[in-house]
Amino acid sequence: MSSFFRPNIDAMAGYVPGEQPKPGTRIIKLNTNENPYPPSPAAMDVLRNIDGEWLRRYPNPFANEFRQAISEVLQVPMDWIMAGNGSDEILNVIVRSCAERQRQVVY
Repeated sequence: MSSFFRPNIDAMAGYVPGEQPKPGTRIIKLNTNENPYPPSPAAMDVLRNIDGEWLRRYPNPFANEFRQAISEVLQVPMDWIMAGNGSDEILNVIVRSCAERQRQVVY
């Protein structure tokens, strides 16, 4: 199967995120810019149906639950789905990964 990526991008290893502590552990990961304090009681009153433990942590970096659900809806492999922090980030990754001199990327 041919690749749409530049050869140097194809040769790269993927990013492996650091380990996320399991819910309920007393670990504070300052190196990932997480908040060591839970939300205020007033905020929790507003958000009563949300697990406050997860409000101070980054979500799964691969958005696995989301990608799995979309994979089932679209009936395509989960590996074909990319999640990002908005369309700008996704377009940036695509262009930086695929575009090069004499090669057009259209979106």
